[in-house]
Amino acid sequence: MRRPIEERGSRLGIEAYLAYLQAVRGLSPRTVDSYREDLVRYSDFLGERGADEAEANDLRSFAASLIAEGKATSSVNRALSALRGYYRYLVRFGSLAVDPSRDVEGFGVRRNLPRFLFEDEAAAFISLADGGDFRGTRDRAILEFLYSTGCRVAETSALRLDRIDLEGGTARVIGKGSKERVVFLADKARAALFAYLPFRDALLNRTGAALKAGGGPRAMPEPGETTRTRSSGGTPWFFLNSKGGRLSERGIEWLIEGYASRAGIGKRISPHTFRHSFATHLVGHGADIRVVQELLGHSSVSTTQIYAHVDMERLRKVYDQAHPHGGKS
Repeated sequence: MRRPIEERGSRLGIEAYLAYLQAVRGLSPRTVDSYREDLVRYSDFLGERGADEAEANDLRSFAASLIAEGKATSSVNRALSALRGYYRYLVRFGSLAVDPSRDVEGFGVRRNLPRFLFEDEAAAFISLADGGDFRGTRDRAILEFLYSTGCRVAETSALRLDRIDLEGGTARVIGKGSKERVVFLADKARAALFAYLPFRDALLNRTGAALKAGGGPRAMPEPGETTRTRSSGGTPWFFLNSKGGRLSERGIEWLIEGYASRAGIGKRISPHTFRHSFATHLVGHGADIRVVQELLGHSSVSTTQIYAHVDMERLRKVYDQAHPHGGKS
């Protein structure tokens, strides 16, 4: 027997599901917020229809209403995914006998090739962040870290000091689903992170952010010491804002937008552009696609496979521009 919408789709029930996603499934706060928006809109949609129970056609009508508003197909599919998960949750925990979303399919999406920087473009862009102050040195470290590791902006913002081993050239990051993986730091990234450390320490001293005893600023660790053993301030976050707090995801996006306006490349550049560039350049230099999958933290190789197509596009562009009979596309 189905339960009325007021009970199944209440804000309280939605919040319980979202708490489950964050605590048990390990979804990021940003994803949970997106799901909350989708579920609340769906609850309001059902209320406006005046139905007392949800059917598959209600979900289809909701999806159609989003399309009519001009929502992207990917956004509509995300909303349907949120609803499927919500109804599966209700069935699993006994609040619902029949899942109305089980026969509702998503929409096919044409996957666009991701935007990336060519190797010389990436080098030129990173070189824009250069200077002897806190901001310039920090920004250079962020750009080098993004390009060296292929990390997501959320992983970069949440990077902790005690999870970096600059001597070993590795860092441990927490990705989607609270999965931890090891990423590698190239020599340029290690040098940039080392250069940033004394400015970070000085900022914490200046802002009174609880420096621990014996934690003076040092550009390089002493023999046998790594960033996991040195005392560099009370805050655990590696990348800080000017007030000594954690540099947010939006803060990283904002600073990259600022450099992009100066770069004159003619491409829209975001933190994810460096992730795409990282993967594209690895594939272009012969890295196995499954190795790239592990480095990116993809759960399925099919997600990573698109970078093989990106590399073919890159080769085609070079061919068209270089060959006398090329298409010059």
